[in-house]
Amino acid sequence: MKRRIYCTLGLLTICGLVACGKKDQPTATNIPTATPTPIVTPAVPSPVAPPPQQLPPATQPAPAAIETPKTVPVSPDTPKIAALPKSIYPTPTPVAIPIVPEPVRVKTNSKTEPITKIKLPAAPDREITPVGIGSAKIGMTFKELKATIGTGYQFPVKTNFIEGFDAIAVTKAGAVQYYIPYPTGTNFTDADRIQHLMTDNPNYRTAKGVGPGTPIGQAASVYGGGATLSMSKENESREFINFNQHPDGLAFRPKPVGTRSFAGDYPESNDDYLKTQKYDRRAAIGQITVSCAEDKCQSEN
Repeated sequence: MKRRIYCTLGLLTICGLVACGKKDQPTATNIPTATPTPIVTPAVPSPVAPPPQQLPPATQPAPAAIETPKTVPVSPDTPKIAALPKSIYPTPTPVAIPIVPEPVRVKTNSKTEPITKIKLPAAPDREITPVGIGSAKIGMTFKELKATIGTGYQFPVKTNFIEGFDAIAVTKAGAVQYYIPYPTGTNFTDADRIQHLMTDNPNYRTAKGVGPGTPIGQAASVYGGGATLSMSKENESREFINFNQHPDGLAFRPKPVGTRSFAGDYPESNDDYLKTQKYDRRAAIGQITVSCAEDKCQSEN
């Protein structure tokens, strides 16, 4: 019974409260419209970078102690720096390589060579004949020669011209035309007669165009097609050329080429007199001499 009473009272109380609530609620027309408050979106703070991590300072190694080089005593036998090689590969000492001379091609003179370098015969005042050279003639006195050739010439003396002979060089414009050899120890005066004449001037030639500077082979083709070279050890090893058809009264001497002592290729022998038909094909005539015996020159004059 009591329970029901309590339930009834409870319901009445609830209903009363509801009725009171409806009575106090204002009408819709009387409720002012409130302005909505704007919603402010809070700013998101920028991320703050964490402070750099403080690393412990690196430990610097202690500087190594510098050792002072010790002075080593230098003995007198120790080479100085200037005497030591400047490179581990020292410059090699140059070795002289001997130069082997080219072999000289030698052949006999049996074959006649073509005449390609023979010059035309010289003019009468430059011709070499068995009796003279130019205006100088064998047997003529020195005074007669001076009168014949005229002015413009000089006559210097060449002592020790060859073994046993001095010579007068007949020169013009500084060039030697020919020599007048005479015995050493004597004076050649205007009254003396010419017994020997020699020239090495290429402007003087024989009637067949042969003169100083003419190759031996070319001269041989003119005078019989062959040449024999000879050398006498007793006569200062002077070398001469004899052609197959040798012109009378003329003596031909060769001129070796380079460092050769002789133009001819002589066999090894102990003989005093040697001869050969083998010679340096580059060699030429060096001198031409005209001579006569003293008694013959005197008898003809």
